[in-house]
Amino acid sequence: MPLYDFREDMQEAREEINKPFEGITSGIEALDNHITGFPKGDLSIIAGRPGLGKSSLARNILLNNSKPDVDFGVGFLCTMEMKCYEIYGYMASTLSHVSYEDISKNLATQAQVDSFNDKCNTLLNYKIKVQDDSGITPDTIKANLDIIMPKEDISCLIVDYLQLMALQKPVESRQLEISEISRELKGIAMDYNIPVIGLSQLNRNVEYRESGRPRLVDLRESGSMEQDASTIILIHRPSYNNKQFDANAEDDGEVELIIPKCRRGKTGVVNCAFIGEWTCFIDKPEEEF
Repeated sequence: MPLYDFREDMQEAREEINKPFEGITSGIEALDNHITGFPKGDLSIIAGRPGLGKSSLARNILLNNSKPDVDFGVGFLCTMEMKCYEIYGYMASTLSHVSYEDISKNLATQAQVDSFNDKCNTLLNYKIKVQDDSGITPDTIKANLDIIMPKEDISCLIVDYLQLMALQKPVESRQLEISEISRELKGIAMDYNIPVIGLSQLNRNVEYRESGRPRLVDLRESGSMEQDASTIILIHRPSYNNKQFDANAEDDGEVELIIPKCRRGKTGVVNCAFIGEWTCFIDKPEEEF
């Protein structure tokens, strides 16, 4: 464990303070202006109820930082939510602006199929590694990082999602288990000096709140997550929430990214948009899309 003496060791710390930002951005300008980005050595949490797009936002971040023409390193996604081929398909949908549902149900036009296949080929050059395993633990993540990092830099680690993860040892309660997982992910961020983004469920209390607007207290089985994370982003889609009460309500795609905690940026609300067909978050357009 390092022991620092201000009289002898702080020159290096001063040099670190003056360095430009080191980490990754989301690709959503309004969000990046608010939080700066996802810094190396920090754990960030993206949380939302099922269906609101937390996995989509994570994939968008991964795509933004893993392009063939950028040199941030390999984006590493650990998922217990879906298989690798599904992730590949959704990413191709985002890049091609073609519905993955239409592709999988044989409803796409030939032009759309061609565009989708073209982006599938493009994705082969993206710097992305995926571990799709229901048995992922912090230890298996560290083992994979130890294999990857001697050969390639890691641009970010994304874990989808915390409540699906378990430890390989008995723990008194689920809340304590999630707390330990959160602390382990924070430790991975610091020890490997990489941005770690953990996805998390919100509890059902959100659905019974009239506004549907999530709060920090809604983090499901949060344990120490609130303390461990440097940045927390809560996804709120007002019109999607309205559909819970009115089946005929339309989803207009408007999104509020609520930031109740941000150590290196500002708290508040960022307005953007979600295009469900393409599983894509974008800056809020000036005109309707």
